[in-house]
Amino acid sequence: MERIYVTVRARPLSPEDAKSSPWRVSGNSIFFSTQSSKFEFDRIFGEECKTAEVYQARTKEIVAAAVRGFNGTVFAYGQTNSGKTHTMRGSTTEPGVIPLAVRDLFDIIQEDTNREFLLRMSYMEIYNEEIN
Repeated sequence: MERIYVTVRARPLSPEDAKSSPWRVSGNSIFFSTQSSKFEFDRIFGEECKTAEVYQARTKEIVAAAVRGFNGTVFAYGQTNSGKTHTMRGSTTEPGVIPLAVRDLFDIIQEDTNREFLLRMSYMEIYNEEIN
C-alpha cells in the first residue's frame, strides 16, 4: 500500500442546514455552489452510509496488510461535531472503525495458528491542540 486514499463521510445535515448549505456532492466530488470550486476525493460516503461500509471500503484492507507486516494508518480529520468520534469509536448499536478493526485483527490472528504475534496499536485524539 503505497498511496494515500482520501475519503469523505458526509454527516447528515439538519433540514435547515440542508437548505442553506452551499456545498453539493456529486459522485466523488464536492462543489461549492457560490464559487466554481470543485474538490475531488477517492470516495465520498453519503449521509445514509453506515460505519461498517466505511470500514469495509478501506480500513479492513489496512488491517489485513498490518498482519502481513506493513504499517498502516487511519486518520480522521474534521471540525468539531463533524462525526469523527462517531466514525472511529462508534456506539453500542453501531461499532466504529476502531472496534471493527480490533475484532478483525483478532479474527485473523486466531485463524493463523502457525505464527506468534506481537500487537502494538495506538490511538490518540488531538482536541484544542492537546493530545487526549
